[in-house]
Amino acid sequence: MRRLVCGGAAGITSVTITYPLDIVRTRLSVQSASFTALGRREAGEALPGMFRTMVLIYKNEGGFIALYRGIIPTVTGVAPYVGLNFMTYESIRKYLTPEGEKNPSSLRKLLAGAISGAVAQTCTYPFDVLRRRFQINTMSGMGYKYTSIWAAIKTIVAEEGSRGLFKGIVPNLLKVAPSMASSWLSFELTRDFFVSLSDRE
Repeated sequence: MRRLVCGGAAGITSVTITYPLDIVRTRLSVQSASFTALGRREAGEALPGMFRTMVLIYKNEGGFIALYRGIIPTVTGVAPYVGLNFMTYESIRKYLTPEGEKNPSSLRKLLAGAISGAVAQTCTYPFDVLRRRFQINTMSGMGYKYTSIWAAIKTIVAEEGSRGLFKGIVPNLLKVAPSMASSWLSFELTRDFFVSLSDRE
């Protein structure tokens, strides 16, 4: 339970600091797919880059608050995601550690990381869908305008079914599982390295 709470607090802190970059990343990845915007764009005109996109959001969509549009479903999803990730990893790591030893092998650490990432992502994926929908909610040509989180959930379920809340989860799991496996292994190896340096001193 302590790992769940501490992981959630860490997730909230990191996402609050970096969220404007996340919304800009989402905008940059989908802006060229907005057919309405492309229709208005003059021939040869380049799409705005990272800094210009951030400035345009700030100027045209409500100032500083616009850079945090969608942060509520994001925090609601990130806190349990990171918390579940920490808790699941430590539980599986302990289970995979042979009796009488302090640490499992690197392969078992990779397995624990992959499982923890997959479990956490599956449990919290609907929040990720909501986050991305709200980040592009005010873009032209998207075809939907959500007024609240609850309205978004009702609209998605009514028009796309309950599966709409899990759209894209398979490729996401294929990315998250190896990503978290390598992240946890890197963390463990780096931590062990610095601990060994401390022991020598």
